[in-house]
Amino acid sequence: MEQPTPVSDTERTWAAVAHLAPLVGYFVLVGQILLPLAIFLWGPKTPFVQDHAKEALNGQISYTLYGLALFLLAITVVGVFIAVPLGLALVAVALWNMIQGALAAGRGEVYRYVLILRLVP
Repeated sequence: MEQPTPVSDTERTWAAVAHLAPLVGYFVLVGQILLPLAIFLWGPKTPFVQDHAKEALNGQISYTLYGLALFLLAITVVGVFIAVPLGLALVAVALWNMIQGALAAGRGEVYRYVLILRLVP
């Protein structure tokens, strides 16, 4: 059985940054998508970093689409009562996935976000 290639500290750091960078990106319009995209396109080209950056990118695209859908729901009178709790749940799931992804990257493990669309193959 083939042993997995050990992951360097630099790779683990880049992978963790790919998960946590969207926290900074939320203060810039679509920055939450642009930062993981930048790491995916111009960061280290190792399979470990690319896999984590792609997963973070898919997660942020999905959360942005879900947020837009909730916003459209919230502009209806009845939808506000549904959209607010779902929006809070979305924030909790997004934070949970980003933190768990960064922790897994720090351990040198692969992490898959839950409840996301895998749009970037």
